[in-house]
Amino acid sequence: MSLYTRKGDSGNTSLPDGTRVSKDNARVEAYGDVDELTSQISFLNALCSADGNIPACRRASYYKPLLERIMRELFAVGAAIACPESETTFCAEIKALEAEIDSVGDSLPQLKCFILPTGSPASCQCQVCRTVCRRTERRLVTLLREEQADPQGNGALQYLNRLSDLLFVLSRRLNADAGLSDTKL
Repeated sequence: MSLYTRKGDSGNTSLPDGTRVSKDNARVEAYGDVDELTSQISFLNALCSADGNIPACRRASYYKPLLERIMRELFAVGAAIACPESETTFCAEIKALEAEIDSVGDSLPQLKCFILPTGSPASCQCQVCRTVCRRTERRLVTLLREEQADPQGNGALQYLNRLSDLLFVLSRRLNADAGLSDTKL
């Protein structure tokens, strides 16, 4: 079986239900950004695994399982966005992200100013993940507005919002693990 089908050569693609849409359709843009975010987090995971500045026990026991769990959850988020009839709430996943934010955030110095996205390679990549996550949120908001859907009731949007917060505190934690301080403005 060949990987290529030539069905997308005209600028169209199929949604999971078989509906043909333009490749720049708001739904395709949104789940495409989720796919990019997953890949960026995969690269973050590789950096965390290889970074000698992060204590080995923390690399193996904390970052790897957390980031792999997030990648799996992002596949579910992408699927929920791709299927217009999906009513996935992601309640348990959102609560888990909130618990992680609280746990990681409580161990860091409180911020009273903006910081630059600098520091260790893993921390900088975490900031890239955060900005891709924020863009993905914006794409989903556009889709929900086009469909006149209630953003408050969209579990994928809430999940992405919490994930971007977690990525911010994780970037700070990664710098702290590497013995680096926040670069304040």
